[in-house]
Amino acid sequence: MIVIEVATPSNFFADGYILANPDLAEFLERGGDAATHFNDWGHKEGRRQVGREFLQNRSRLNKEKYQRFISSIDPTKPFHFLGDVGAFPISFGSEHFDVSSYDSEAAHPVYGHFAFEMAQNPNKLYADIGAGLRSEVFNNCLYIEVYPSMTTDMLVEPDCFYPLKSNSLDGVGCFAVLEHVSKPWQVVDEIRRVLKPGGKAFIDWPFLQPIHGYPSHYFNATRQGLELMFSEGFEIEFCRTEGNQTPAFTIQWVVGKFLHDLPPEKRAIIGAMSVSEFATQVPTGPFWQQILTGLPDSTISEFACGNTLIATKR
Repeated sequence: MIVIEVATPSNFFADGYILANPDLAEFLERGGDAATHFNDWGHKEGRRQVGREFLQNRSRLNKEKYQRFISSIDPTKPFHFLGDVGAFPISFGSEHFDVSSYDSEAAHPVYGHFAFEMAQNPNKLYADIGAGLRSEVFNNCLYIEVYPSMTTDMLVEPDCFYPLKSNSLDGVGCFAVLEHVSKPWQVVDEIRRVLKPGGKAFIDWPFLQPIHGYPSHYFNATRQGLELMFSEGFEIEFCRTEGNQTPAFTIQWVVGKFLHDLPPEKRAIIGAMSVSEFATQVPTGPFWQQILTGLPDSTISEFACGNTLIATKR
């Protein structure tokens, strides 16, 4: 079911438009309405909205999904309902994040192979760990997060343990999440534990990406590191670079964001150079000394090649 969609004249839904565009609050307080905003600005800006079908049927769907997954939930782990009793979302523990702690909440479609697997097997059960706000949801997938989101079914503590029974799921997806957890090896152990024999893991683990997605970013992994993490207890079908993971994304993200964060006068220096000139500058030479001098440590750490630590045993 579609959760987030582009608003058009034919599908415009005022309640969903307001929900997906919190920056409308001031406009509405001044007496404006969602339709006027969409017609005057939102249509041209390609604004999005929460889908009518999802929003109007959410209560019923949450009850149906809870009944479907109740046999997979570990009964020894106490939880409470965040809305209607006997319906998702449910919450385990008390240590949770808030969406305001993050740079932003992404709303992405799910990985194609994972979506195809769920669509082709409607009677099987799946989980999406660290799902965030999904732009499309499946009623046979449990969406797990450490902060409450519109599509979250199960709110958990960030301890890398999940209140699910062993051997209870047919597939688990975890996309651009493992770099943000404090114990990615524990998450892998949990994925292995909750999967049924023959169940599949679908994993996206970034490698060359700068620090992002606060409040936490701990571990990036090489392709070999990803393979090693899933070498025990799994038969790897493939491990490769997909279309959204190519060097183009690395270079655009690192260079583009770095230039964006520079003061205008330093950005202009780099902007006047050719790619060849820029690439041949010695990292310890005068050019980079000029560019890096005075930058805040947050920028330095975001793009750092490495870090050094000295520690004293207690």
